Amino acid sequence: GNTTALTINRKALTITASNDSKTYGATKTYGAGSSSFTSSGLVNSETIGSVTVTDTNSGGLNTAAAGGTYALTPSLATGGTFSTSNYDITYTPGTVTVNKATLTVTAADKSRVYGDSNPSLTYGITGYVNSENATSAGVTGDPTISTTATAASSVNTYTITSAANNLAAANYQFTYVNGTL
Repeated sequence: GNTTALTINRKALTITASNDSKTYGATKTYGAGSSSFTSSGLVNSETIGSVTVTDTNSGGLNTAAAGGTYALTPSLATGGTFSTSNYDITYTPGTVTVNKATLTVTAADKSRVYGDSNPSLTYGITGYVNSENATSAGVTGDPTISTTATAASSVNTYTITSAANNLAAANYQFTYVNGTL
């Protein structure tokens, strides 16, 4: 009789690092957690215990990573019920997106006597991260700080409005808080 061999070839398995995001100034760490990857190609209800995900460009680990996307590279699938010898594994990178941090622009409260002209309207900015200030964060422009009160306005409380105008910074977005005159 003739004998014919049956060859069982490896199955293709794709392991992809899960995409993630963080805010400028924060850190994220990546290791071997099961939420750090997805897979396609496993058969027989097999599972993968863990996959090492490396923050390739330190976008997640680095608090100073500027806005944008950085690679997350998966490797070393281990554990679970699958056997690496049964699969041809392809590792696909994911990304971590660094979003802008938020600075708060607050119109300073002011007061004056009836009949006097309004004092200079000023503002403060809070919320810098990474020990930055307006200069090191590259803040440009100024917000619009205004009030409807005039020298002829009656004794009362008036809103000092804080608004965007041309304020900008590469790694920050802005939120505005009004003050009171």
